[in-house]
Parts: sequence; structure tokens; C-alpha cells
Amino acid sequence: NNVPALLPIDEFGSTIHDPYLPWIHDLFISQDDGKNVNIIAQNRRRCHKGKYHNEDLKCWEGQVALFQPVAIKRVANDDGSNAIDDVPSYRLSTHEEADSDGVETRFICRFKSLDYSQKTTTYQGETLSTYPFNYEFVNWRKRKQTMVEDGKEQSFFWLSPLMFNCPIPTDLQQQSSSTTTNFNSNLLLDIIPIRTPTRRNDRDGFFFHEGHGGPTTFDATKNWGTKHILPKVEDSGRWENLPVCNLQNPPSSLEAEAMTINNNHNEKTTKVDAIQHQQRTTIKKKKKPHRLVACTWTSALHQRRGNERRITDGKARLREWIAFNLQVGFDHVYVFDNTGANATIFRLKNEIDPDFGNTTSSNGNNNDNNKNGNNNRIHDDLSSVTNLFPPSQVTRIDWPATICNNNRPAHNDPGERSSQYAAEAACRTRYGPDTDWMASMDPDEYFVPMGNYTSWKE
Repeated sequence: NNVPALLPIDEFGSTIHDPYLPWIHDLFISQDDGKNVNIIAQNRRRCHKGKYHNEDLKCWEGQVALFQPVAIKRVANDDGSNAIDDVPSYRLSTHEEADSDGVETRFICRFKSLDYSQKTTTYQGETLSTYPFNYEFVNWRKRKQTMVEDGKEQSFFWLSPLMFNCPIPTDLQQQSSSTTTNFNSNLLLDIIPIRTPTRRNDRDGFFFHEGHGGPTTFDATKNWGTKHILPKVEDSGRWENLPVCNLQNPPSSLEAEAMTINNNHNEKTTKVDAIQHQQRTTIKKKKKPHRLVACTWTSALHQRRGNERRITDGKARLREWIAFNLQVGFDHVYVFDNTGANATIFRLKNEIDPDFGNTTSSNGNNNDNNKNGNNNRIHDDLSSVTNLFPPSQVTRIDWPATICNNNRPAHNDPGERSSQYAAEAACRTRYGPDTDWMASMDPDEYFVPMGNYTSWKE
């Protein structure tokens, strides 16, 4: 749950200007089978799309290309060695020529293990990314002529969150599903985008294989040739050394009862580990642990669209909202805590709200900050609310990514609630495998059972 706070989300678009890098907000090992690293990203091109941002729209056009699959074939290395067994080389290809795992891909996923003691990394293999669905095909099915236009950004929501997977090499998959922590802390991931011009579908055609049932009118041989070898990973712009972590299932009520903390509050009994292992095994064989869960993206305080008014009672709202939903039949509530982003915004305006208390620090050491004369960062989050409820019912995820543009819908530059959309996609991907039903809503929205029903489970 700490990974989203470690990613350079807010630097993307300010100090990081590569339009072909995915704007990653979250990544984790797949909850259902442990065979993939799920990546949640956002389309940075949608942040500024008004008539005064033509240069931004042109600059960030590569973001749309990331939604469009390419076909890839492995080729022999220069010395003739087997490219699959060694570090491979790749070329763009047609669907017919592509390797079976390269028919619809966009990223090379390079896995490395980290030796902390030696401060070295070891290459563990490469895989090709997959999509949960074909974005280009969805766009065509909805009768849209193209995914990108000059001086304009599509308003379609399905082109906002970008979700893709990096398959874990087979020899590492067993380690990824282990209950030990060695794999989690030692595996790193590099993500290398395959860079091609964005397809203007109304001009260049559509490129999805015949299995989808739609037209394939993009001529890969004409546009890419037959000898377009991709640059080596070392010569490519990429995300490097992203930490790969397992998701931790929230403890059930049985686990909560079994937890005992020692006097120093830093050791859990081995009984908990035994129960968790037993329940994970049982969950895989039987029904999902939850029938109905709720996801929300919220903050201790925030500004409404257009920054016209601020809401400062976020904690009180959240406490009441959680209590109500648990009462009407929700099994679990996942809170994506955006307080960190809003604390920064209000600090810059020199507006300190009482909700934030008096703890101020940028690195956890007030004395050092005061000595250096630094502007302190306000530290607060929603844990004081979520900790009121048992961990078997409420999970808090630190989510400090700021909204890239908070303008109102009728504005010339209507903006994009990037942080919220990414949080909703992350919640669905992280915790969807553990539940039959999931609701995403704000803490001022209440789903009320009607008639003779008092619980949604009824």
C-alpha cells in the first residue's frame, strides 16, 4: 500500500517530459493468480486539452499510442545466439509473423533481482506486456473514427486510465506467490515502451488481429517495414527499478482476533501467519471472501472543481460514510487517501486547516527542517478515521497523487481528475478478484436500501 507514494507521479509532465513513458500511478502482483504485475497508468495528454493547449496536445500525443497495440517478433542476436534464451532483440511485425506473446503488446518488461548486501542487480528475464482488453478495438466498436485528433483530445472515459500487465517469468512465478517477503523486497521491474507513431485510425487504419472480428486496415509492412529492429533496452527511454510487491489481503475477523501484539508493538504472533496461509489456500479453492465492497478516493480536505470552494470536514464525512456502509451490508471499504496531495496545495497557499493538526515536517525531523529554514510539509492523513474500524473491514491506501487539472467542466480547459480515475482503476484491479460486487463512490454519496430491505445483501 506504500508503492503509490513512492512513484514520481507529480513529477511527470513537469520534470519528466517523455510522452511515451506510461504515467504510472500503481503497480502490484496480480491478486488472482500471481502471474502478472498489474500496472495502472493515466493518459497525460488529457490533462490540458483546451484551445490554448495545442502545443501540449501535440507534445503528449505519444500517450495515445500506448493504448494501441503493436506486434513484435524476437530475432536472433548479432552473434546468432538463441534470442529467446539470451537477452532478446525484437522487431516490429505483422500479426501473422509475431510471436504468440507478441501479437498485441506495447511494452518490454525486464525483471531483475536485487542483492542488497552487494548492491547489485541480476537480470532475470524479459516478457512482453499484455492488455486486459484491446483499447483500439473498443474505440472502433463504439463507432469512433479515431483515437487522436489535431488540437483536440477525446472526451471518452475509456481513454483515460491505461491498464496493462507485465507477465512474470515462469521461473519467478512460484516465488511471487510465496508467503515469504524475500521475493517482494528483491524484485525490480523495468518498463520499456515500444515507440511508434500514434495511429490516426481515420487515416492509417485499425490494427487488431482477426480474432476480434473487426477490420484490420493498418498495413504493418508498409508503415514499419520488415527490418525495423527495436533499440536495445539500454539505449531506450524507460522506467527502471520499479519495486514489485505482493498485495496483502486485509485480515478477516478471525485473523483480527488471533493477532496479539507484544509490549513493543512490533511483533505479530506466528498464529496469524498460519491463519493467513490457510485462508489464502481456502480462498483459491472456494468462493471469494467478499460479496460486496466499496471504494472511495477522498481527502481530509480538498477543493471543489474550479477551486472555488474548499471542503474541510473530510474526516467527519468519511467516518459517517464508512459506518453507514458497513451497517447496510458492505463487507469491506477501501479508502484511497489523497490527503497528501491536498496538504501540499494548501501549504503553498499558506492555508493550514485545523484538521491537519500541528505536525509539520518534510522528512520526519522537525529540528532539521527548522535549522535549514525549509518550508515544512504538513503531515496528516485519514488513518485516524480508518483506524477506528477493524482492518478486516477497512483498508487505507496512501494515494498522494495530485489532480493534474481541477477546472470545472464548462471551462476552456476542462481538466482531468487523473488521481481519482487512477484510484478507481487501481481499486478495481487490486481488489476485484476478492469480491463479487464493487461500488465506487464519494463519501457524500450514500446507497440506501429501499422498501423492506435494510441491507444490500438482501
